[in-house]
Amino acid sequence: MRFSKRVQYGLVFLLQLHYSWPEHRSVKELAESDDLPSKFLEGIAADFRKFSIVNVKRGAQGGYSLAKPLKEITFLEVLRCLDPEWERQNKNSSRENRTSRKEAVSSFLNQTSGSVDRVFGEIFLDVLPALNVQDEGLMYYI
Repeated sequence: MRFSKRVQYGLVFLLQLHYSWPEHRSVKELAESDDLPSKFLEGIAADFRKFSIVNVKRGAQGGYSLAKPLKEITFLEVLRCLDPEWERQNKNSSRENRTSRKEAVSSFLNQTSGSVDRVFGEIFLDVLPALNVQDEGLMYYI
């Protein structure tokens, strides 16, 4: 399964905020640290704020911080926040004439979608720090 750049960059953004918690960090600073497009990251940060995933603090010492720990944020929340198409594809509001075959396929797709949502709703982002291998922390013995 492939995910959009918004979702990928959004996860990097949340991981960055996890490491800097409880301090606030600016989008510019976060974008530069992982070579991400600043304007793109601003949009992602705004969406996270609307969904109460991050807090924003205005002013010279301001920026973004996590509103809750990664262990309380699910992958499904991130998908719904950053990928509006994810929500739209799960809602079938077509008013076309339906045959029994179309109904069967629609039912199958709705069930499959529900299963995927349940799985993604059980994946919490606290697994990200364990997957992040930072070169600075590695020690090599010869």
